[in-house]
Amino acid sequence: MKVLLIEDEKLIRMFIVEYFSKQGAKVVEATDGYEGLSLLDNSFDIVLLDIMMPGIDGYEVCKLIRQKSDVPILFISALGEDENKLKGYELGADDFISKPFTPSLLYAKCRALLKRMKKESQSFDEGIIHIDIDTHEVSVKEQPIQLSHKEYLLLIYFIENKRKILSRDQLLDRIWGYDYYGDQRIVDTYVKKLRKKLLEAAPYIQTVVKIGYMFDSKEL
Repeated sequence: MKVLLIEDEKLIRMFIVEYFSKQGAKVVEATDGYEGLSLLDNSFDIVLLDIMMPGIDGYEVCKLIRQKSDVPILFISALGEDENKLKGYELGADDFISKPFTPSLLYAKCRALLKRMKKESQSFDEGIIHIDIDTHEVSVKEQPIQLSHKEYLLLIYFIENKRKILSRDQLLDRIWGYDYYGDQRIVDTYVKKLRKKLLEAAPYIQTVVKIGYMFDSKEL
């Protein structure tokens, strides 16, 4: 695991680097958002990103990262309010951990996040949608579309459970993890974003009133 750690507090960086290094992970440190953005490249498996930093905060860094990369982002922050977490997820973050925390828990969350995102190498078609599992490339009628990690995982889960009604709680548990206790609105936000990007395939994701959603790629 190669990690980009963007955190302005030296002590926190020290104990994260110490623990992760003992687990065999390589951690590259950045003391602020600007340095982190300059260091980011395709070699990183995950980004650990603090929110409250001088100069440019983590929200803005996350937004800028998502403009050029779909690398998994895990927010580290003393901000524990649901609205703050919701904002992070809406900007493209994949997970969240609140201070104070143990480095072992942070490492476990990183491993779990990467495991959830790992899929077997294969490609398949679902209606007018083509998906390459190995590269995470998605296209609709041969037109490439760009999905965030969460949007991609959501689409895959819908397809794996096509023609099954999925509640918002099921989607939260599967895509955001069992330890997510935020607002269920995050599901609706991501479904809306996913539908918009799916173009002509948007109707495949059907709303089931008062319950959740169902995916069906048959001709509508």
